[in-house]
Amino acid sequence: MALERTALNEDIVTRILSKQYGINFVSMQKLNLGSANCFRVYDGNQYYFLKEFQSSFSENAVVQEAKLLEYLSVAGIPTTRFYKTLNNEFVFNYQNHIICLEEYIEGQAYGYDDLPLELLPQVGKMLGRLHQALKDYPLPIDMSDKWLASFSPENMIAQYDALIKIAESKVDDKNTNQIIDDLQYKKQLAIRCEEYKRYYNGITYCSTHGDYQGCQLIFEKGEIKAVIDFSSASCLPVAWEIMRSFVQSSHNCRTNAIIDTTAFCEYVRQYMRFSPLTKTDMVAIPYVYLFQLARSKYGYPQYLNSDSEDKERLLQFAFWRTKMCREVEAKADMISNELLKLLENKDN
Repeated sequence: MALERTALNEDIVTRILSKQYGINFVSMQKLNLGSANCFRVYDGNQYYFLKEFQSSFSENAVVQEAKLLEYLSVAGIPTTRFYKTLNNEFVFNYQNHIICLEEYIEGQAYGYDDLPLELLPQVGKMLGRLHQALKDYPLPIDMSDKWLASFSPENMIAQYDALIKIAESKVDDKNTNQIIDDLQYKKQLAIRCEEYKRYYNGITYCSTHGDYQGCQLIFEKGEIKAVIDFSSASCLPVAWEIMRSFVQSSHNCRTNAIIDTTAFCEYVRQYMRFSPLTKTDMVAIPYVYLFQLARSKYGYPQYLNSDSEDKERLLQFAFWRTKMCREVEAKADMISNELLKLLENKDN
């Protein structure tokens, strides 16, 4: 859902497309995608993808994404492309909003929880191809040593205690008991996270999509036609990007908070067809994911401290994340062991 109300309408789009690109606008359709305002625009001959970013978004970030897509296209990764303005720019500014025009990719898109199970291996394979293509491409490092050292179980516990106190004052709220139970669990998990930090030692970092998952892919006849939306691209632990992308793409994970270990191992096996993983990576995969997931309290304060009409949805997302924490923690050793077997079988 877009974070800000759009500054565009049909008259404005007609004017700016003509001025910036020399395109004669015919019609437009608002698309319910992501945090930006997105439109499918038609000029009587072809469709375009018009994106209006929220006012705080960095112009430099969009330009860097456009350059990254050019690089990936040369490397053989199917992506969209940015059209340049008549002034040879990737973006332009309208009322303090960065706007860009991209190629519109026709095909089958899926939502957050409806990707068919049989397509999951393809998602893993494309991530391996993507990491191989980007292994020498410089991007800012996220989840750095400095970031890791800043983690404090005591600070996390204090934040959860403050939320528990607020929840305890809402005795008539139907969600209070589950909120308190979740936050008590996450307090204990915060203590264990101090130990999980060690799994970051020696793991592989790689430039990557940053928000890779099934809903960021366009399919055609059961094959991936394009990877879209590289606005979150950065250098991240491959362990994080692999497991997060599987969890975010798997219907069973998104709907039931259950990890099918066999399906996940196949996902990783497909990834390794194009990009290598080390023994250290394999052991770390569930723990790196758990550490990051455990640190987030997102959804609980939004529900407890506001009257937003969206707060119930945000709370359900928080409940789901905590269920995933419990699921990953319960299966972490098994997942690591199965991944190590996968690596051994590959080497033999």
